[in-house]
Amino acid sequence: MKHTFEKVKYDQEQKAKEKKQKRRWRNFAGFFLTAQLLASGYAFFRAATLGMLPNKLLFSFGGILLILLFINYLLFFAGSKPGAARTFRRFIALVLSVAICAGSLYAGNFMHEVNNTVKEITISDKAASVATMNLYVRYKDPAQSIVDCKSYKFGVIGGYDSPASFAAMKKINSSLGTSIEASDYASSSEVTDALFKNEIGVLVIEQNYVEILKETEQFADFDDKARLISTVDITPEEYAAAETSHPYSTAGADKPVEIDTATEKVEKVHQEPFVVYISGSDTREKMFQVSRSDVNILMVVNPQTKQILLLNTPRDYFIPNPRSSYGTKDKLTHLGIYGVDCSITGLENLYDCDINYYVQINFTGAEKLIDDIGGVSINNPQSFYARGYSFPAGDITLNGPQAVVFARERYAFASGDNMRGQNQMRLITAIINKLTSSNSKLLLNYKSILEDLQGFIVTNMEAEEIDNLVKMQLDDLATWNIKSYAVVGDGGFDYTYSMSNQKLYVTYPDYSSVDKGTELINKVLTGGTITDDDL
Repeated sequence: MKHTFEKVKYDQEQKAKEKKQKRRWRNFAGFFLTAQLLASGYAFFRAATLGMLPNKLLFSFGGILLILLFINYLLFFAGSKPGAARTFRRFIALVLSVAICAGSLYAGNFMHEVNNTVKEITISDKAASVATMNLYVRYKDPAQSIVDCKSYKFGVIGGYDSPASFAAMKKINSSLGTSIEASDYASSSEVTDALFKNEIGVLVIEQNYVEILKETEQFADFDDKARLISTVDITPEEYAAAETSHPYSTAGADKPVEIDTATEKVEKVHQEPFVVYISGSDTREKMFQVSRSDVNILMVVNPQTKQILLLNTPRDYFIPNPRSSYGTKDKLTHLGIYGVDCSITGLENLYDCDINYYVQINFTGAEKLIDDIGGVSINNPQSFYARGYSFPAGDITLNGPQAVVFARERYAFASGDNMRGQNQMRLITAIINKLTSSNSKLLLNYKSILEDLQGFIVTNMEAEEIDNLVKMQLDDLATWNIKSYAVVGDGGFDYTYSMSNQKLYVTYPDYSSVDKGTELINKVLTGGTITDDDL
């Protein structure tokens, strides 16, 4: 009896021990399954809010996460008999659960950061700065900073540039704690000439005008004669305040026209045709506000027909500047110094079309984009050498720096800017083909690409619109029909709105080619397909 009682007691203890172990295991396994469920739910939520995945991919992703959860449940709880097999299954379940949790959290965070990065390159407000004023002294002047110039005579531009000039002087006086009087001149060339003739000690000039001055024969050696000592950024509020209080002369000035937001977005960008202005800024600085545009391409897109038209307009095209109340003409590249809306309005007037969006990218941004997508392949019709690089005729592969040189060069060609425009469109075509390639692995690098482009690319396209375009491409992996056309003209010299008393090189439009460009735009927008015979 004693042995029987001891055996029963032992059996009861063993059963209690096994129940306790099973309860511990259920709690332990339940913790990991709950963590896996939460991590998977987080990843699915981020995938859904990302807005780029088509429904079939989104639900496939969710289905895979649920299947993995069910498999892990079976591995954790299938088989009740102790042994090596059960231990091995449970070990696999633990490893798999930890891996899925880590992977889900990483994927969720990745998609969240992608979403935030997309928002960083999309803007809805005006630029934080409407002008950047540079302060120059003569090259051999001993002054090293604005503090050294307290006793100097300052020179500024009056006329329609008076508000920016006065706003800059107010900030300079505030920083120096004094009141410096400035003499105003009618143009950038006159005030610069005054600096070089020692009539003034400090030149205050908007930085974009310096680049325009360098285009002239008189001031081609500007960098050899002037030295930058400081810059002053002017905000919209400071500019507006200066408009009503500046003391400088505006007699005879071409009163600038206020240009409102020029773009009007389409309702469904992934379904309706739209036009994008691609502007290549001639700067390498981050967060450029206003600058000359060396690339001026209209990208006309029809998502239904999968047709894209790239229409290039030469940077020196001589067209009315919408900023001018007199309708004074200017070089297209100079319209950019009055803001992207000025460039857009000028092109809308030229082609009698509506532009819905814009993308501004500078040299550094272009280099980074091309390097991040692994370079681009281009069929180069004419061999040439430029800035240390050789570009043979035929199929070539370019990295970022090479591609920017390829797209900027014009002096190597008899047709000059016309050939440059065609090469720019070849480059854009190559980028689009790479980005839309069905075997592309770019999605794996999508986040790093966007991060690299922050500060070097700006667009008014909303994040949701970019998401919808990506979703559309992932959904059908369509091949696009991309055609290019460039308007042409004849070179000459003329006075411009931005340089009223100095003749600059301009391109007089060939309006028959402009009419052809308008015809091609309308064909894409109305659902037509462009063939080589149309070009």
